Amino acid sequence: MRLNFIRKAKISVKITTIYAFTFSFVLLILSATVLYGIKYYLNNQATKQVNDITNIIFPKLTYKADLKDKNLFYDVPANENMHIRIIASDGKLINESNKFNYQVKIKKPYNKVRHLEEKDKHLQYKNVEFKNKSYGIVFLQVVKNMDSEYDFLTVLFVFMALADFVGIVLSVLLGYITSRRMLKPIENITKTAEDISINNLKERINAEGPNDELKKLSCTLNNMIDRLQESFEKQNQFVSDASHELRTPIAVIQGYANLLDRWGKDDREALEKSIKAIKLETVNMAELIEKLLFLARNDNGILMMEKNQFKLKQLIDEVVEETKVAETKKIAITNGENADIKVLADYRLLKQMLRIFIDNSIKFTPQYGKIDISSVVQGNNVKLIVSDNGSGIPKNEIGKIFDRFYTVDKSRSRESSGTGLGLSIAKHIAAMHNGTIEVESKDGIGTKIIVNLKIL
Repeated sequence: MRLNFIRKAKISVKITTIYAFTFSFVLLILSATVLYGIKYYLNNQATKQVNDITNIIFPKLTYKADLKDKNLFYDVPANENMHIRIIASDGKLINESNKFNYQVKIKKPYNKVRHLEEKDKHLQYKNVEFKNKSYGIVFLQVVKNMDSEYDFLTVLFVFMALADFVGIVLSVLLGYITSRRMLKPIENITKTAEDISINNLKERINAEGPNDELKKLSCTLNNMIDRLQESFEKQNQFVSDASHELRTPIAVIQGYANLLDRWGKDDREALEKSIKAIKLETVNMAELIEKLLFLARNDNGILMMEKNQFKLKQLIDEVVEETKVAETKKIAITNGENADIKVLADYRLLKQMLRIFIDNSIKFTPQYGKIDISSVVQGNNVKLIVSDNGSGIPKNEIGKIFDRFYTVDKSRSRESSGTGLGLSIAKHIAAMHNGTIEVESKDGIGTKIIVNLKIL
């Protein structure tokens, strides 16, 4: 039951229990050590006193000495609780100091200080055997009464026990208060975590205070919530954008399908118009889905790159030739001055980025216009430049063209304006290669896209 209580207790209670137990154990050990040390010291002092008195008296106890002479004990200090007597081998008392009322037996070993507890009295005593002309074998007994020393130990024990009790109580109180204050940030973390939900990701944990483990934990959790919020917002944005963009082609396809159901079977013109529109919206929808999947993989960090060394001029030539074959607007697509250098990059992704820029230029460049692709080396960098003499971009909209689903001219037809995802994808591709994109454009004159990439 006690173990279950401890397991279910709060951390503050557990810390207080451990702290109080440890402090109490150390305090008791120290108290016991002090008491034992003092007792050991007092016993040693008593033994020394017994030996000193023996050494003072014993030289007077010669073979011919008068053992009944009271002056034999004249040198014994009266205030040190020392008591002396001389008895014959048959137990007959020969001489004694004042107030010798102890029952100390004569037994071996002789000449050794021993300890005796008699009727709540603590004695240190010594028996010395010697010969005398008048009495034969005689014994000297030197006794030290240690009642005052043990009374001191008793008083000291009581005071130390009271001090230990007060110390233990204070350790429990201070330990609990300290642990509560130390764990206060955890309570704040718990409260904030309870307030956080899918619909409320703006709450953050207060990370103020000393730079300790709890502050680091708070900062780590805040960073995690930031990432969760960013991921959730991206997911919401993706779902919102995808549903918004897919709604139009689905509505168009549904409309023409209803048209076919009503009149398309008998009206040749309506049939061809509907089929053409459905095919166009299907292509647009497939393109949109591919772009959305690309952005989703990039947002989730699962878009893989395969970097290899290749000649940038070879890539540009390939894209230009493919574009010329597919292009029907009679736009002049030319290669500018291209440096014959190698770059370390993902061939497929760079080609996709270049096609996005060229397709965008084609959409907004009139017939018989011109598009030029070139590359220039500057130190360890290479500038990949796509320029056209199309309609250009208004100055106030240049900073927005890389936003998802943003189109410069909202009035353009779906066939020419696109989904507004291409430039966003191009920006991500450049960022994946640690590159940057610059835009120079004048409304009605043309646009120049400059991609800065590292050579290797």
